[in-house]
Amino acid sequence: MSAAAAPDLRHASDLRVGGLQDRVAVVSGAASGIGWRVAEVLALQGARVAAADLAFPGAPAPDGAALAVPVDVADEASVDAAMARVEQELGPIDVLVTCAGVFREMPFDQLDLAKWNRTLSINLNGTFLCARRVAPQMAERGYGRIVLVASGAGLDGGSEACADYAASKGGVIILAKALSKEYAHRGVTANVVVPRAIRTPMIAGLEDACTAQIPVGRIGEPDDVAAAATYLCSSHASFITGEAMVMNGGWW
Repeated sequence: MSAAAAPDLRHASDLRVGGLQDRVAVVSGAASGIGWRVAEVLALQGARVAAADLAFPGAPAPDGAALAVPVDVADEASVDAAMARVEQELGPIDVLVTCAGVFREMPFDQLDLAKWNRTLSINLNGTFLCARRVAPQMAERGYGRIVLVASGAGLDGGSEACADYAASKGGVIILAKALSKEYAHRGVTANVVVPRAIRTPMIAGLEDACTAQIPVGRIGEPDDVAAAATYLCSSHASFITGEAMVMNGGWW
């Protein structure tokens, strides 16, 4: 039996969703991996995309991005400055997708407080800072789409030697659910995509081992996550909030 193919999102016609034309969208972690592809696909749907990443301005921006903004998501002042620049150059922010994150294997008995705090400062605190900066303004205007990117490790602890990563991503999942309860009545949806084993630099060298565990017979691709995130950002998902969309090819 052949593996199910990943979606092909090279053209806007490959994923038709509504409500994104001329929307201002910020994508964190957009210099590579999932964030890069989410930024490209949102731009294909007509959004005015601000790609935000610590790697800018040195790294190339995703195709179609209207703006590339340097940001350290773990630093509150940096987040505030980046969002203010987006608002100044593109307008009020309608859509936020948080893809910035770090991962490394670290046995628990080697995981000191500094290493623990570094992971949580980027994966969880960084997500919180980005969402906190835009959610109140979205609510004031009566419209917003917030999509957080977590990981299957946040549901089950992941593989061995990633307690800090799993804890941070578990926090992201609960954060999305908490935001959904607080902002739903003000026109802002908050959801989280929960991928596992996506072909990015973060899991370089582990692709074959991961594929062996996945019932659909292939590793996930950034387009798989981009398609889900873009749908949740669209007008088609206006009745979906607080949802954790698991994307694992059947690997539990």
